[in-house]
Amino acid sequence: MLLRRGMVVLAAMGVALIGAQAQAPPTAAQILLNVEQRGADVRDYIVDVQAEVDMERMRIPRMKATMYFKRPNKVHVESPSFAMLPREGLALDPAAMREQYDVSLVGVDDTAGIKIYKLQLAAKAASTRLRQMFVWVNGGHWTIMKMETIPYQGRVLTMLFTYALFEGKYWLPQSMKVEFEAPGRDTTGVRSDPAIAPSPQWDEMRRPLRSGSISLVYANYRINTGLGDEMFEGKESQRRD
Repeated sequence: MLLRRGMVVLAAMGVALIGAQAQAPPTAAQILLNVEQRGADVRDYIVDVQAEVDMERMRIPRMKATMYFKRPNKVHVESPSFAMLPREGLALDPAAMREQYDVSLVGVDDTAGIKIYKLQLAAKAASTRLRQMFVWVNGGHWTIMKMETIPYQGRVLTMLFTYALFEGKYWLPQSMKVEFEAPGRDTTGVRSDPAIAPSPQWDEMRRPLRSGSISLVYANYRINTGLGDEMFEGKESQRRD
């Protein structure tokens, strides 16, 4: 009888241990790998983009563009009026994140039954443009829902993403909002903000440093059309470093 009871106790402990292991969160590297694998079937796409800029003391008309993307990290934007785009958010590359950053899991939240993982990324090389960032990943369909960086002298850049399912199998961005938060007035003159592509409008925006936001809406995706490399050759926006 005692032997039987002991076996029952050991079996119960084993089940509890297995359950605890099953509930353990994935590692930070595995989370980024899941994001990478989720988008692996998208070899390229073309998408129409509409942008609205809301910046302190500035009036900028609504802008339209066509964006071309080819895996792993080629991006080209065509528009006669598109003034600025946050390059870090144009086409997220989780493989590059794993290669260029030391990644750690710093938090797990539960939202409507879906796990939200917060990752901290610290650049491995001093030459990396963005030295540190935080990334929030939706564990339901393994997409990056938020990024937060400090690209220049304490200025916080936050990117918020929403996604939609296209053709019944591809999770792709539906909208992105980029928020700039400046800690205070800066009158040190002209500077280069590494997170924004240069343009005459941006030259004006950076004197003095301002807070504001850029809202992007993506529509009319054309997925896996077989884009050739010539679309990106010799163009400034060819590759995200």
